[in-house]
Amino acid sequence: MEVIRALQLSFTSGIGNITIKKLIEKYKRFENIFELSHIQLSKDIGDKLASLILKDKEAYKKAVKEYEKAQRLNITLVPLSDDNYPINLKNIPDPPPVLYIKGIFPFSDMSVSIVGTRNVSSYGRFITQKFSKELSENSISIVSGLALGVDTIAHKTTLENSGFTVAVLGCGVDIIFPKENLSLYRDILKNGCIVSELPIGTRPTKYTFPKRNRIIAGLSLATIVSQAPMKSGALITAKYANEYGRLVFSVPANINDKSSEGNNYLLKEGAFPLTQVEDIFMQIPYLKKKGVDKKEEKILSDLEKDILNILNEPHHIDMLVEITGLNISELSIILFEMELKQLVKNDNGVYIKTV
Repeated sequence: MEVIRALQLSFTSGIGNITIKKLIEKYKRFENIFELSHIQLSKDIGDKLASLILKDKEAYKKAVKEYEKAQRLNITLVPLSDDNYPINLKNIPDPPPVLYIKGIFPFSDMSVSIVGTRNVSSYGRFITQKFSKELSENSISIVSGLALGVDTIAHKTTLENSGFTVAVLGCGVDIIFPKENLSLYRDILKNGCIVSELPIGTRPTKYTFPKRNRIIAGLSLATIVSQAPMKSGALITAKYANEYGRLVFSVPANINDKSSEGNNYLLKEGAFPLTQVEDIFMQIPYLKKKGVDKKEEKILSDLEKDILNILNEPHHIDMLVEITGLNISELSIILFEMELKQLVKNDNGVYIKTV
């Protein structure tokens, strides 16, 4: 079974997420990887890693137990090879081989994360509520981390406005942390979902939260930092978002306010200042506000039209770089946006027109 093979590979000691993504991009399914001979697999990842994958029988036993446990607890397991695996997350360098999900799935890729301090001020509360409400009202999913403070406010406000929210945990999806959010955890399951890459029963530690933050950034088209001191984990999330080519928005803060010092730091580092929700729609035009004429959504930029004309026949991204004259970073962002609009699809670096 595909999901068991995905779990098996994720449990194989010495095999990292980057290697797993490379294998899935080439072989499409986890089951296909395990059908390879040692010689075939060695050509891709070397003799040592190939031996780890094909000879670790304990990883398979552990995977079967994990699958059975997930079945009992009504936890959805989504392997990287699944068509419903979130496209935003699939495009980061080291996506989780398997996502553990409780609640409603699949969910929209039109998602924005809102993160910040646990020790939120009245102004930080106002800002978080404002943007959570306005984005939710425009059918944009809100991603956060279920921590106290900004995260909790973002999740609650989204639910209060009939929006969809995704809570990413630094522990197993069966662990409610912090315990103060038990009621919120249950509410999210009704109109949202709980997500983790960690095995069932994994307790939170100081090491699991930074890894969790990369998933928050990875699931999102943009990250909003509503209030954060310099040592806030929100800045780690913003750093990941920046590395992934996603937009970072920061709410300008009083220069004397230490609890928001991280916001002004991000602005100096190039984050977009956020004072109204239109700032987001201006930078990400395909996050259309409600009420926008559907005909407008079909309007393409001249560059998108040119690329679609080129893609009357499938082309590898390297060839597209050569034809368009764009550098690969610029082109990758444009193609990623076109993929989200369902104009093109990416098949192992080969782009195919879908319209």
